[in-house]
Amino acid sequence: MKQFWQKVLALPYQPNSQDNPLHERQVKTLLDEFGYTYVYQPNGSQASPDFRVTLPNGRVVDIECKSSKQTSPTYNGGLPKKGVVYIFSTKKYNDTTIFFADDVVSDRKRELYAQLVEDLNAVLKTYQLDEEWQNDERGFDFYIRNMYTQAGGKDKTDYFTHVDRQLCESNVLNYDW
Repeated sequence: MKQFWQKVLALPYQPNSQDNPLHERQVKTLLDEFGYTYVYQPNGSQASPDFRVTLPNGRVVDIECKSSKQTSPTYNGGLPKKGVVYIFSTKKYNDTTIFFADDVVSDRKRELYAQLVEDLNAVLKTYQLDEEWQNDERGFDFYIRNMYTQAGGKDKTDYFTHVDRQLCESNVLNYDW
């Protein structure tokens, strides 16, 4: 698997739009080249991971492909999933990096997000119980959409110049696959 990841790190930037996922195709080509068995989009086109790979020893590796013109991926409503390996390519540097989701989002931060979501949904339910809310003549309602972003300047958000880049890549390269 280490040779696979090394080839992944050498991939040039490719966009990954929904209608033309060139970045995912590059990864698929490498998976085929190495003879790995995998399922593409096992949870559907809008859910992680992009690939569920079964290794010869029976272990399973989930891989999510991200591509951006910027130096950090867009996660939208999906917090990076624990245990998933991310392959992220940027146009800015024409470069690719790899990392475990666990290396970019701590367990404590996951707990805080989970509590926040629970608290926000409880507040929403309180409003939805209001009679006027329920009897709206035009059918208006409200929902909360989680949105995970990154901020704090390039020292925190640039995946290619971040102080932990080499550590993150090493964690994937040297994992006991």
